[in-house]
Amino acid sequence: MKIWLLLPLLLLIGCSNGVEFNVAETSQNFAQDVKYNRTLDILFVIDNGQSMNMVQKQLHDQLPYLFDSLQDLDMDIHIATTSMTMLSSFPESGKLVGTTKYITMDTPNFVEELKKKIFIGENGSTLEEGFAAMEAVLSESYRTTEGKGFLRDDSFLSIIVLTNEDDKSAKPWNYYASMLDKLRPNHPDGTKAWTMNFFGVLSQQDNCSSSEWGFKEPGLKFMEAVTYSGGISGSLCGNDLYRSVSSIKARIIQILTDYKLDRKPKVDTIRVYVAGIEVPKNDTNGWSYLVTENLIRFNGSAVPGAEQGIRVDFLPDEAN
Repeated sequence: MKIWLLLPLLLLIGCSNGVEFNVAETSQNFAQDVKYNRTLDILFVIDNGQSMNMVQKQLHDQLPYLFDSLQDLDMDIHIATTSMTMLSSFPESGKLVGTTKYITMDTPNFVEELKKKIFIGENGSTLEEGFAAMEAVLSESYRTTEGKGFLRDDSFLSIIVLTNEDDKSAKPWNYYASMLDKLRPNHPDGTKAWTMNFFGVLSQQDNCSSSEWGFKEPGLKFMEAVTYSGGISGSLCGNDLYRSVSSIKARIIQILTDYKLDRKPKVDTIRVYVAGIEVPKNDTNGWSYLVTENLIRFNGSAVPGAEQGIRVDFLPDEAN
């Protein structure tokens, strides 16, 4: 009998004896078709009520740490501010602060211009309507006229709120969250294209002294929107502000550099390469795999530059 006539029989015998044939290893080479979104629009929503000067200064002093990190990642950033005052008698009510409505990392005298965006004074209303002010400057009528250019069609929108009180806008927080969902629909993989982060009072037990401001109040409505959008809430009290800025910086970078896989992997087969060099699995300076989100997250010094090619190799979970 010719040997080639035996091949079908040998294959059948092999299968009947439990021989299994693995699905080929999969390579997701993101460098070929996906790079993280470098386009980031940051809107500060800042309380300009009584005794907020001190907090505005504290935030400003920490911001170079945030923006230096984002600049290192070659982000294309627009930065704008609106106050929480929504009074007809207030000249910048429902508007972006300043003659120059937004700045970028390439704006001449960036540090001084950023200072103008954060130090907006404390002569505003004691009725903090942060959500309403945010809605006003993100409305189509404003975005296409006076505020034109700040918000870009392809940007990730990061809203950063600073206040020592809760929101007093007329509508509930989820109304404004729905507005942002329509303005920035989810990405195809289900992740959000916007997030809210909050510097404020997290509870009445926060170590802020009420005497510093005369009054303090947990920002419960803001924190609801933060949780919904996957952002970070941080205390603005004393030395906590440094830690809060660090946490928000890390979260923004996470959101922008997370890589969603298109199928479930066998976790122990995952290999991650940046610019052709394998990156270790490490929660501090390496990559992590998040099971529930099915994504690769880069940590610490392993966060890739915007133009670095990324490849993720793994054996699919359905493989035998």
